[in-house]
Amino acid sequence: MAKVGAAYPQVEVRAAALMDPRVARMPAGRRVAEALRVAHAAGAEVVVLGDRRAVRRRDLERAARWGLGELGAGDVAWGGLGSVPAGASESVARRMVVDGVPMILVRSGRQVVGVIDPERMEIARPSLSLAHRLDRLESREGETRLWLLRVAGKEAEWLGVPVFAVGGFVRDLLAGRDAPDVDLVVEGDGVAFARQLCEEIGGRATVHDTFGTASVEGAAGPGGVSLGRIDIASARRERYDAPGALPVVSMATVGEDLRRRDFSVNAMAVALQPSAFGQLLDAVGGRRDLGERRLKPLHPLSFVEDPTRIFRAARYAARLGFRLDAEGRRALRLALAVGDYPALSGTRLRAELELMASEPRGWRGFALLLRWKALRLWDRRYDESRRGADRVRAAARLCRWAGRAGIEMDPGEVTVIALLLDQSASVVTRCLARLAFDGEPARRIRDAVMSASLARGIDGARWRTASSLADALRPLPVQVLAGAWLRAGRPAQRRIEWFLRRGRAVRPLLSGDDVVALGVPRGPAVGECLAALRRLRLDRLVRTPRDERAFVDRWQSRQGRRPADRRPVVA
Repeated sequence: MAKVGAAYPQVEVRAAALMDPRVARMPAGRRVAEALRVAHAAGAEVVVLGDRRAVRRRDLERAARWGLGELGAGDVAWGGLGSVPAGASESVARRMVVDGVPMILVRSGRQVVGVIDPERMEIARPSLSLAHRLDRLESREGETRLWLLRVAGKEAEWLGVPVFAVGGFVRDLLAGRDAPDVDLVVEGDGVAFARQLCEEIGGRATVHDTFGTASVEGAAGPGGVSLGRIDIASARRERYDAPGALPVVSMATVGEDLRRRDFSVNAMAVALQPSAFGQLLDAVGGRRDLGERRLKPLHPLSFVEDPTRIFRAARYAARLGFRLDAEGRRALRLALAVGDYPALSGTRLRAELELMASEPRGWRGFALLLRWKALRLWDRRYDESRRGADRVRAAARLCRWAGRAGIEMDPGEVTVIALLLDQSASVVTRCLARLAFDGEPARRIRDAVMSASLARGIDGARWRTASSLADALRPLPVQVLAGAWLRAGRPAQRRIEWFLRRGRAVRPLLSGDDVVALGVPRGPAVGECLAALRRLRLDRLVRTPRDERAFVDRWQSRQGRRPADRRPVVA
C-alpha cells in the first residue's frame, strides 16, 4: 500500500523500449535481391545500409516481386534518417515520430541495435481539433460545407461507423484555402453510407463497387446552395501487382488508408462524428510539411508504384507553391530509371495532363515536368527543349485568350501540341499513342505539330488580303491554328487571332434564298456567289445589302447571265 508523503522512484521509459530489434546490417551499395536474402536469413524486418539508410523488408519484397531485384537496395531505402541512443528518453523518440520521421535508428555506441518504425507502433499523438476552423467557414458555400460535415457525422453515428473528411479538403482547411469539393472516408461500407447520406441531403449517387467508392452530385444544403461533388470511399489498403497498375484494394482502418496516399500533406483526416468532431489525424507529419511547403511521398517506391503521382507532384507544386523534398527527388529519379510502365494506361497519363492543363498555373507544372525529365514516361527519346517551358506558358496564354473570346479550345490538346513542337516525327507518333490519342484527334494534333510552313507563310504575309488569309485558314482545325500560333511571331499571331475571333465568322448579309431570288440558279453557283460575297465583306469592298445585290448582278453578268433571268419570288 502506498504511504502518504512517501517518495517513490520514477521509472523513465527509454527509447530502447519502443524499438524493434529485428534488424540486419549490411554495407551500402548492395542489390535488392541480396538485401532481401539477408533480411530473410536474419528474420529482420528492416535492413540498415551504412550509417543513415534503412529499408523495410516489405519494400524489398515488393521491389523483388516487380522484377527490380537488381536495383541498388539504397535506391528503395529511406535516407538521412535520424538516430537516438538506446538510453535516450522515450519522449525524444516520440517527438520525432510525431514530426513525421519515417524511421528512427536506435544505437548502442556506434552500432545500430534496432529501429523505431512509426508504422508498427501505436502512439498517443497531441490532440488537435480543427472544429474552430470549421466553424469559421464564413462564406455561404463554407457554411453549407460545415452543414454537410455535421450531417455526415450524424449519419455515420447512426450507422455505427466512423467517418472522416480527408485529403485536399483538410490540407486546404489548414492552409486557409477554399476547397471546392469534399472527400469523405468511412471505416466500413462507404457505398452504404453514401446511399444513406443521399437519402438525407438529396442528389444522386454514382457507385463504383470495384473500389468501394461512390460520389454524390446534385445535392443542396440550406438555402439551396449546391454542395458540389462529394466523393465517399471505404477506408482501404492497396496492393500493386505491377508498377503503374491499378491497385487491388481491401478494407482497412483510416490510419492505413492515409498511409497509402500520395503525399504527407494529403494524408490527413478530420473526424466528423459528433463526439470527436474536428479532431485531426496526422500520422505522417503532413501538418509540418504543409507549414514548410514541402511535398513528401510516403515511401521510396511511391512513384514506381504509381507514376501518375509524379504529375500530381508537379500539379500541387504549381498550384500551392510547394517543392518536392530531397527524398521525393530521389524517388522521382528511381521511377524514371525503372522502365516504361506497360501496366500504366495512356488514359491515366492523359487524364493527369488534362487536369494540370485546366489549372490557372498549370503551365508551371509542365515546366517542372520538363525540368525533371518526367515526360520521358511518354517516350524514352523525348528531348527536353530549352524552349519547352516558354511554349507551355504561351499555350496557357493562348487558351486564356480563347476563353475570353468565346472560342472553344481544349487546353489539354493545346498543351500537348506545345510539348511536342520540338520533337521528331517518330517521337510525336509514339507520344500520341502513349497518351491514347488515336484516329482523327491524333491526326489533328500531328498536323498541328507539323505546322511550321503554315506559321512561316502567315509570318511572311503570303496572304496579303483578309479574304485570302481567311480562305487559307478556314479549312484548318483549331488545333492546327493553335500549333501555327505557337510557332509564329507576334504579327502572325495577331492574324490568327483576328481570324479565330472575327474572320471565320464573317458571312454575307444576303442569304442563299436571297441570291436565288436575284436569279442565281440553285446548285453550286449559290455557294460560289456567297463565297465571293464573303470575300468582298472581309476586304470591306461591300458593306450593305444594296452593295451585295449590285455585286450579284455583276457576278451573273460575268457568268453569262443577265439580271433579267431572275426568277419570280413566290410569296
